[in-house]
Amino acid sequence: MKAKLLTRINSLIALLVSMLGFSSCEWGMMKYGVPIEAEYGVPYATFEAVGTITDEENKPLKDIRVQIKSKWLQADAPEDPALVTSTDETGRYDFYLEYYFPVDSVDLVVRDEAGIYASDSVRVKVDYDRSNVSPSDHWNEGNGFVEKDFKLQKK
Repeated sequence: MKAKLLTRINSLIALLVSMLGFSSCEWGMMKYGVPIEAEYGVPYATFEAVGTITDEENKPLKDIRVQIKSKWLQADAPEDPALVTSTDETGRYDFYLEYYFPVDSVDLVVRDEAGIYASDSVRVKVDYDRSNVSPSDHWNEGNGFVEKDFKLQKK
């Protein structure tokens, strides 16, 4: 008899706790009587970095390696091919990344794989344009853009 009473009391407590749990979830999703939308994911942005690399005589340099490094990437993280490019015959480099984690600045690292020119790097501020972002798209931080030219010196 005592065991049946304890079982019923435990069942009643479990029912009560579960009802309170669900009602507290509903209450937690309200702010000032207005439901709060739950969203999952991380903020993102599109990102573009462009520029030209020339020598001391303003001649374009081809096949110069350009890499984007960001403070949110760990130093020992494997290299992401999307964050590395090379200049074309006009000395121009161009990055276009979608779903890039928005940051306030990036490092552009320039290196001549042939070893003729000295490496260079610079931290540049990323400007974001949010003019084309829909107000309902809470995660889109806009379009980031950086333009930086480099003039490399021979070693």
